[in-house]
Amino acid sequence: MMMGNNNQQSASKRTLIDALAGAAAGVFARTVVAPIDRVKLLIQLSGSIPSASAASSSPKTNPLQIFRGIIQKEGILSLWRGNTPTILIEGGSTALNFVFLNWYKLASHAILTSLEQQYPSLQSQNRGDRKRRLLQSFVSGGLAGATTISFLYPLGFMRTRLATDVGNKGERMYPNGMRDVLCKIWSSDGFRGFYKGYGIALVSVSMHRFVYLGGYDFIKSEFDQPQSGRRMTVAERFVAAQIVSMSASTLHYPLDCVRRRLMMEAGKTKSERKYRNTFHCFRRIWAEEGYRGFYLGLQMNLIRCIGSA
Repeated sequence: MMMGNNNQQSASKRTLIDALAGAAAGVFARTVVAPIDRVKLLIQLSGSIPSASAASSSPKTNPLQIFRGIIQKEGILSLWRGNTPTILIEGGSTALNFVFLNWYKLASHAILTSLEQQYPSLQSQNRGDRKRRLLQSFVSGGLAGATTISFLYPLGFMRTRLATDVGNKGERMYPNGMRDVLCKIWSSDGFRGFYKGYGIALVSVSMHRFVYLGGYDFIKSEFDQPQSGRRMTVAERFVAAQIVSMSASTLHYPLDCVRRRLMMEAGKTKSERKYRNTFHCFRRIWAEEGYRGFYLGLQMNLIRCIGSA
C-alpha cells in the first residue's frame, strides 16, 4: 500500500514539474516571438481593424514595412502590445494542457483496458499497441486543448483586440489595455462578447492540439525509450517539435482566421457587423477573397512557430 502511495506521489510530482517547466518555456517563447505574432495578426485581420491606420497592415504590405511602421508611429515597445494576456494564456494553457493530457491518457488507458477485458478479441499485438498509443496521444491532446480553451478564451479575445489596436495612445480604442477591453466589451455585449467565435475556436484549437500535443507525444513514445537505452537528442526533439508545430498551425489556420474575424465583431451594432455567424463568415471570405483570405499572415505564423516550438 505504501509502495502504491509513493508511486502516485512520484507521478504527481513529475506531472507538476512538467507543467511548471512547460509553462515557463511557453511564456518565454511567446514573449520572444510576440512582435512577429502582432504583425501576423495585423495582416490576418487587416480588413477588420476599425482604423484608418489599417492600410499600413494591408496583406499587400511587406511584413518588414509593417514592422518599421509600428516602430516609427507607436514605438518599439508597442510590438509587445497585448503580450500580458499572452503570458497569462501561455502560462495557464501550457500547464493545464500537460496536466489534462496526462489525466486523459490515464483515463483513456483505463477505458481501453476495461474494454479489452470484456472483449478479448480487442486485445492487440505489437502493431496494435502502436495504434493504441497513437489513439491515446491524439485524443488526449484534442481533449486537453478543448478543455483549456473553454477556461482561457476571454484572454485570447483580449490579446487579439489589443494586438490590433493601432495608433498612438490618443488614437487607440483601448489606451489603458486589458481594463479598457473588459469595460467596453462588457458594456456593449456582456459576458457573451468575450466568447465571440468560441464555437469555431473549439474546433480549431482541438484540431491544433490534436496534432500538436498528440503528434509530439506519439513521436516521443515511439523514439524516446529509456528502457531500451534509446533517447532522443535535443536536435531530434527540436526537429520533431518543428514538424508537428508547423503541421498543426497550417491545418487549423483557416479556422483560426474565421475565429479571429468573429472576435473583431464584438462591440459593434448589428448594422455594423460584417459577419452574421460562423458560416456567413466562411462564405463571405471565400466569395470576396478566395482561399487566400483564409491564409493571410500564414508566412509570419510559420516563422513564429519556429520560435515557439
